[in-house]
Amino acid sequence: MLSKLFFISLLSSFIFLTHSCLDHQKTLLLQLKDELSFNSSLSTKLVRWNVRDECCKWPGVACDAAGYVVSLQLHNESISGGIADSSSLFRLEYLENLNLAYNKFNCTPIPKGIHNLTYLTHLNLSNAEFGGQVPLQLSFLRRLVCLDISYEYLRTLSIELPNLEMIVQNLTGLRELYLDHVNVTSSHERRKWSHIISSYLPNLTALSLHGCGLSGPLAKSFGQLHSLSFLRLDYNNFGTELPDLFANFPSLTTLSLSSCGLKGSIPSTFANLTNLIRLDLSYNSFSGNIPHSLFALPSLLELHLSYNQFSGTFQLDNFRNLANLTRLDLSHNRLSVDVGNLNSTSYGSLQLKELRLASCNLSHFPNFIKNLGMEEVDLSVNRIEGEIPSWIWGTQLQYLDLSYNLLTDLQKPYHIPTSLRYIALDSNLLLL
Repeated sequence: MLSKLFFISLLSSFIFLTHSCLDHQKTLLLQLKDELSFNSSLSTKLVRWNVRDECCKWPGVACDAAGYVVSLQLHNESISGGIADSSSLFRLEYLENLNLAYNKFNCTPIPKGIHNLTYLTHLNLSNAEFGGQVPLQLSFLRRLVCLDISYEYLRTLSIELPNLEMIVQNLTGLRELYLDHVNVTSSHERRKWSHIISSYLPNLTALSLHGCGLSGPLAKSFGQLHSLSFLRLDYNNFGTELPDLFANFPSLTTLSLSSCGLKGSIPSTFANLTNLIRLDLSYNSFSGNIPHSLFALPSLLELHLSYNQFSGTFQLDNFRNLANLTRLDLSHNRLSVDVGNLNSTSYGSLQLKELRLASCNLSHFPNFIKNLGMEEVDLSVNRIEGEIPSWIWGTQLQYLDLSYNLLTDLQKPYHIPTSLRYIALDSNLLLL
């Protein structure tokens, strides 16, 4: 009995020890803290690392059962420098997840020493203000599942030499790739990017290449990425019709192709995208009627079709069956949108929160939104006459644009909600 209790006690001690931070791992983390330049008044993690506490319990740090650091979450820590090729960071050899997003590295290059972290599966350097050429050393991280070096606004990173093919050819296990605003400088690779991506990264579930200077058309091989669920290619210049490849992506939930120079009609195969939640085709040159294939997307939450050349009369009632739709934008086309005389009860369980019908040839307010708790409404550049109804203000309204109409007064009584942060009533016939 005593020997059994001794064994249990010994086992418990062993389990406790295996969850403790190893001394040399703690030393490396403290060295890393000393090397980094960061604003201690804005830091919420690094500032709390200290020699007294168990390092596996430090904020932003996670260890495996043996006490090795396997995850560093140092995003948004106001880090401005201190990671050189010889940094202590790159001696944390068992690191699997590294997140340095939303820091300010002032356009310094991504350190080449990163190739030492051969166990990395997740690397997030997004919006960290790294700059210059994306290093070839990223291609040595063969275990990567998710790579994010995107930036929201500026092109501070570029892919030239090594080129795109050289970087991705060894990363065949990637499931998610985010390169937003990373400038692909080779004219050849700007045209052939879709073939390169599909040839080397067959298992992608998420691909985001917003504003990378790409052109088209999409290669037929791109349709082999059957696992794609997230695809964002905004602000590139394909200058072509939308290829009939999307039936190959049955798992697609987000498709964003805004400002891509696309023209022609929307393929009927869009009806196969039954899992689609968000579709953005705005700021292109699509023409003709809005296709019925978009009426058959039961999971759709957001539909953005503004600034195209769709024409004809569109019955808004066609969207009645999209019960999950929360955001709809048909603004600035050549459409005459018929909102009908239906009320909100006629639309059943519609969840609409944002409606944008600017320049849609409207002559009256869409009464069906009366009791929907709208948050954003844009009915500008129409020919709506008479009073602004008191119900338009709702209780949750944040954005209202009724400018460039023929409105003459506000129906009373009216109660402007405290949630309202933007209102435009200019260019009407109001005498306020």
